[in-house]
Amino acid sequence: MFSKSDIQRNRLKYLLKKSERFFIIGHTKPDGDSVGSTLALTLALTRLGKKVTPACIDELPARFNFLPQAEKVKKLSSAVSELQNADAIIVVDCGSFHLAGLESYRSNKPLPLIINIDHHHDNPRYGTINLVEDKSSSTAEIVYNVIKSLGMRVDEQIATCILNGIFVDTDSFKNPNTSIETLRITSDLLSRGANLAQITSSNLKDKSLSTLKLWGITLARIKKNKRLGIISTAVTNEDLKRCNATPDDLEGIANFLNSVPDAKTSLVLSERGGNEIKGSLRTLHDNIDVSKLAATLGGGGHKKAAGFSIPGRIVNRGGRWRIV
Repeated sequence: MFSKSDIQRNRLKYLLKKSERFFIIGHTKPDGDSVGSTLALTLALTRLGKKVTPACIDELPARFNFLPQAEKVKKLSSAVSELQNADAIIVVDCGSFHLAGLESYRSNKPLPLIINIDHHHDNPRYGTINLVEDKSSSTAEIVYNVIKSLGMRVDEQIATCILNGIFVDTDSFKNPNTSIETLRITSDLLSRGANLAQITSSNLKDKSLSTLKLWGITLARIKKNKRLGIISTAVTNEDLKRCNATPDDLEGIANFLNSVPDAKTSLVLSERGGNEIKGSLRTLHDNIDVSKLAATLGGGGHKKAAGFSIPGRIVNRGGRWRIV
């Protein structure tokens, strides 16, 4: 008896072999899993002789420039013709369709068939084909199995892209989503030449002066709610300007705050533009699901890592940070 996942895998395998033109896109504000999955599929399908366009609505963070084919990822706004002429759109690591930034293009002209590859447990299955496996550590882990099912050799370049996705979404193998299967796949990727040293350096070690200054300001504002066990901090647009930093320089802070003893959940609030605040939630506790909290504020994500965006500004009133 075939499971639903087996059926989706077989349909996907057939479609990937049959179709010729693919448009691959990850979510807004791309992270290591989204980028790694996009590039691994791009490399694999290109080597099958397919015409592939990798894209994203936002620019890729500079820390991912070392990944093979990163320079080929187009801004969505400049890849509309490729989008409309594709046989299929592969949407990776998007728990909701709107995170890909394709909604406005859907209203202009019917989109091609959509393949949804993801590991978010609350994914609504918005594709024609939905390969959604919420037990996987990352979308990259699912992509590894997809590429293997095509009978392709996972070479050094593909292995590096996949391992980057796994490394980031497991918080360098520290999160509870790191399974025996995750470590087995990681071992195989390393045996195939995945560049763990570069992945580690780019995601953990390489910090610019502006990043360190911003982290200093952010860490100095840490507050702890003893009753709830929440460690929180706030970042304003003015902080970014003072440090000559960007929102990308905040990457990793939410995870870092969970190193505080007795911390159950971490929350980083950061201003984005004129009237938007982004919240990043993290936890290492099995009995806490931060995606549920994020969902009450219009966001979502994983049980251990989630986010949301709300209108407003962060202001300091009498030494206490408030949202207005």
